[in-house]
Amino acid sequence: MPFDEKSAINLIAAQERSIAGIKNSYDYAQNPDVITEYPCVIHYIPRFTATPLAHYNVWNNELNFTSSLYVLPRQAQGGKWKYGENEVIPFGMKWRNKFQDSTVITNLLSQMGAKEFFLQSGDYGAGGLLQFAGVEWLGWTFLWNITAA
Repeated sequence: MPFDEKSAINLIAAQERSIAGIKNSYDYAQNPDVITEYPCVIHYIPRFTATPLAHYNVWNNELNFTSSLYVLPRQAQGGKWKYGENEVIPFGMKWRNKFQDSTVITNLLSQMGAKEFFLQSGDYGAGGLLQFAGVEWLGWTFLWNITAA
């Protein structure tokens, strides 16, 4: 599999779809116009770095991307977080359990041809990156870091 954005997102999406409670994790360039089925995960790549190494045209490429987990529309809970927290907060642990598993990490590394492929952080909240099509959602944003071998 090539070391590119499409491969990275599709590998992560496949793993995320296997997490209990997730209805969908969208593959590369398949994000919906409107969220009708949730919880779901949408991905985008806001940044990459390409560092030249000692030899001409040899690069250390790194992809950084974001997965946004949309669990509940905030308005569905009367605008109050406390009603949705019991449903939303456990997904942080589900992501850690999934992406700190040695088998999952080994598979991601080998399939992507990467020397690093890891979940860097997760943030719980509403709005901001968790706003989609004008709707505020309760959920998580997860940051990923992948470095080419």
